[in-house]
Amino acid sequence: MRQQLFIILLLCWVKQINSQELFSLTKAIDYALTHHKALKVSELEGENARWQYKEALSMGMPIIKGNINYTFYYKRPVQPTEDFLSPAIYGILFQEQVIQPRDLGAPQTFEFSFVRKNDLSLSLSGEVLVFDGNFLKGLKAAKQFMSLANKQIELTQQDIIHNVTRAYQAVQVAERNKRIIENNIDNVSSALSEAQIIYENGFIEELDVDRLKLSLENLSIEMDKLLQVIDISYAVLKYQMAHPLSQEILITDELENTVEKLIIDPQKFIKDIDHTNRPEHNILMDAIALDHADLERIKQGYIPSVSAVVGYGQSLQRDNLFSGNEAGFLGNGTIGLRARIPIYDGGFTKSKIEQKKIEIEKRNIELSEFDRGMKLQVINAHGNFENAKLSLESSKRALALNEKIYTKTKIKYQEGVGSSVELTQAESSLYQSQAQYINALYDLLTSKTDLDIATGDILQYQN
Repeated sequence: MRQQLFIILLLCWVKQINSQELFSLTKAIDYALTHHKALKVSELEGENARWQYKEALSMGMPIIKGNINYTFYYKRPVQPTEDFLSPAIYGILFQEQVIQPRDLGAPQTFEFSFVRKNDLSLSLSGEVLVFDGNFLKGLKAAKQFMSLANKQIELTQQDIIHNVTRAYQAVQVAERNKRIIENNIDNVSSALSEAQIIYENGFIEELDVDRLKLSLENLSIEMDKLLQVIDISYAVLKYQMAHPLSQEILITDELENTVEKLIIDPQKFIKDIDHTNRPEHNILMDAIALDHADLERIKQGYIPSVSAVVGYGQSLQRDNLFSGNEAGFLGNGTIGLRARIPIYDGGFTKSKIEQKKIEIEKRNIELSEFDRGMKLQVINAHGNFENAKLSLESSKRALALNEKIYTKTKIKYQEGVGSSVELTQAESSLYQSQAQYINALYDLLTSKTDLDIATGDILQYQN
């Protein structure tokens, strides 16, 4: 029966493990870069910038339009027209002296219409830009804007990698701390079992047993708190990865293995700072280039632009639209040039030019300050990383020493030559050094991440 129960529990455990997706740090970053909504938004902005470039390009392409117009005059417009036929006839009669001018009355007018009831016209027109400096410079600016949008994608990637890395490291530290507490619980439980037997044989006081019980209770409380921390840390990691919060995941990278990979050249990041590794620097550079291109576009407002225009059309005017006895379609065609010549705009273009120059100057200051700030950030991050390495080595030595002291104190207590107070003190020092060691591991990881952010190397975390 026990064997069957063990098999059932084992199968349930295996099923639970299989339902949990395993993630290394690299895999977690790749998952986030594939599913994160913020990156999708940045990519859509980049796609939008590409279409804006195509829109700007279309401004210089030939434009062809077709028009069909039909009008039915249920009441045709008329024009009052002076009688021009009678004077011509009367002129002949005057010459022949048949009548005299005094025999005529005042000039007569009549209503005359120049349109038919049905008016149908078909036309096809084309226009192409021959020269427009504003178009050429605007096209350059649109291309620069497309590059800027792509740099924004890199900045979003950097933020996602940074957030996922920090969240992953928090889980690593929590899991490592869990193993330490589990080991401490095992040690105290074992010591408590031995002390209980010794107490029952009358060799130690009940107070010694109670101290071990209290220590075990405190460890159990710490474990309960830590389990909650682990759940929260996993939830944060899944959130930063854009992973469904309801699905379970497990990390696979061991904390110590991650720390062992942190090998760095102490002088590399101070002497060989490459500003182009930082997306922020490249964004500012593209923004300055975009401002320059926009300035050149604005200056083109002083230069004339020329377009070529061609058109062809046919018109049909009939009282009866479908009558073949009336006149058919009459064609017309045009070709010409259209010039736009700026003369005076009230200082509008000049104002725009000066504003853009100020923007460029501000951008240059921002770039200069960013480069200076980046160097300081790298120096500080590098110093923090080196200090974290020293602290880790120190805490590692302290942990080893406290483990040695605890082991010897425990042996002395078991042999009856040591007190429970000494054992409790050694145990407390051991727990304190364990916490310091875990904190030192976390500080080293976070300082390395900060250094990679400062140098721009964090983008290399992705495959």
